[in-house]
Amino acid sequence: MDSAQVVVVGGGPAGYVCARRLGQLNVDTVLIEQGKLGGVCLNEGCIPTKTLFALTAVLGQAEALAASGIDVSPDVDLDKLRARTAEVVDGLGQGVAKLLRASGVEVVSGRGALAGEGKVRIRGEGDTRTLSADTVVLATGSQPIELPGLPFDGQRVWTSWDALLLPRVPERLVVVGGGVIGLEMATVYRRLGSQIVIVEMTNELLPGFGLSRRGQALLRQALTRQGMAIKLGAAAEGLTGAGVKVRTGEETEEIEGDAVLVAVGRRPYPSDLGLETVGVEPSKGFVTTDASFQAARGTYAIGDLRGGALLAHKASHEGLLLADHLAGRPVDASAPLIPQAVFTHPEVALVGRPVDEVAKEGGKVGRFPLAALGRAQAEGEPVGHFQVASDARGRLVGAEIVGPHASDLIAEATLAIQQGMDGEAVAATVHAHPTFPEGLWEAVMVLLDRPLHTA
Repeated sequence: MDSAQVVVVGGGPAGYVCARRLGQLNVDTVLIEQGKLGGVCLNEGCIPTKTLFALTAVLGQAEALAASGIDVSPDVDLDKLRARTAEVVDGLGQGVAKLLRASGVEVVSGRGALAGEGKVRIRGEGDTRTLSADTVVLATGSQPIELPGLPFDGQRVWTSWDALLLPRVPERLVVVGGGVIGLEMATVYRRLGSQIVIVEMTNELLPGFGLSRRGQALLRQALTRQGMAIKLGAAAEGLTGAGVKVRTGEETEEIEGDAVLVAVGRRPYPSDLGLETVGVEPSKGFVTTDASFQAARGTYAIGDLRGGALLAHKASHEGLLLADHLAGRPVDASAPLIPQAVFTHPEVALVGRPVDEVAKEGGKVGRFPLAALGRAQAEGEPVGHFQVASDARGRLVGAEIVGPHASDLIAEATLAIQQGMDGEAVAATVHAHPTFPEGLWEAVMVLLDRPLHTA
């Protein structure tokens, strides 16, 4: 095929979802991917991380189980752990390929780049070809940020992908970056037996996440109890013979580590995309688009490439919206509500406006501690809370959950806020007992000044 209605460059959560939907809408679509379908999320990020998080969960509960008379002695076979993770990833990757075939999408292996308006050059193994298209969608994702003095080498200095390959369990692991990726990998490696030191340049964990002061305190205390050392306001300046040189204010120190995981964020892949051939100049690496994701006539960008929250579910949502738009279907142009989740122990999830911000502006916040929830006590997981915030009209505008299954529980709050519900609507919804979702209901009852199982 030398032409198509739409050519999508990039087969990650944004690109393959967009292509799949276009295929369902009978739009002639070609998807170009130089690596594995599913992109970073499926192959090098979300899925392998959460697989390891789930598989090591029992190790994270060893202390609570021991207090109840159940001994969990860690005996980890890294080869089997790697194999199981790879099995999950490969199975889902094959599923993506099957879905694209079923939708009539042609998948081409190679690196795609713009060669002018409506043209995409594909560099494959040993050959180069050019496709013509009415529309080109760029969805090329992002890559880890490398720090000066800490060049990635896969041996001493790891990217998150290196860490997910489980090359070894270092006795001492220094994690540079207290954001989502850093904390999630720190959690997994602590369970596997590594001594962890987290080095974060700002004065809080999960910087920019919007976590409340209470949430910050809960998370930090929980990670510390698990044996992780946390250094805030500290900048990693480079490798030393035994570890990492770290500066805190005017002082420097050496933190010993057998491996260093650098997880200070990600940036898009705008280079070598031929953006200049259509008159597009990236801004700080990101491609600027209008509300319909158009960067130039006939050229669109979605997912991490266009900035905003670098989240797989946000990227997929954009892929769906753009596919419908290109197919001439009506699209809701309002900004979507994007929940966020962190797979630490306890998990952390937020949606909408930060609860502390709402409270500062005169809104109301209802809080329910996990320690007062029957299901949490039954599972030996009393650390955490549910917080919900409402505006002056009583509508729910934000929620924060710290605790087990927070990544799942945030969905109810997201739906309630997205639909403009008030606290009374949630309060009138019967929640099964004993369950974790009851905690959100209890927090709403506090918000309405009708607390049930808390003072």
